[in-house]
Amino acid sequence: MIRPGAPEDLDALAELAGDTGLFSAEDLGVFRGMMEETLAAPDDLAGFWVVDQTVGLRAAAYTAPEMMTDGVWNIVFIGVRAAERGQGHGAALIRHVEERLNMLDARLLLVETSSDASLAGARAFYPRLGFEEEARIRDYYQDGEDKIVFRKALG
Repeated sequence: MIRPGAPEDLDALAELAGDTGLFSAEDLGVFRGMMEETLAAPDDLAGFWVVDQTVGLRAAAYTAPEMMTDGVWNIVFIGVRAAERGQGHGAALIRHVEERLNMLDARLLLVETSSDASLAGARAFYPRLGFEEEARIRDYYQDGEDKIVFRKALG
């Protein structure tokens, strides 16, 4: 079952974000603050959370519009519990996000990731869902670790 995120999901979302292994303890605190802020205003089109909670919180995504554009949105976060990966939760969330964005007449959906070897699965995941690599910024996160932006046309 995919549904909008709610303020009562904050602890489970923070735990899920920690389970991804993508965040340092400091970054996780900043991320939790962002989650708290966006969950407090769930009807605000500045962004939205969707969660897959068939049995417990399995996966979540946060999507927000790109400022000063016409219909461009970003997947800011998508995470699936380690034990639940490979079971279609991430793909289901992306499809749900695309359906919602199509209702909002969005044009483009962007997602970025890192060239770090630990994220090879993410770099393979997005093209399977119709995303194309659009840009690469060398040494963005640190020397030798690029930022990779994937793009998908909507509508």
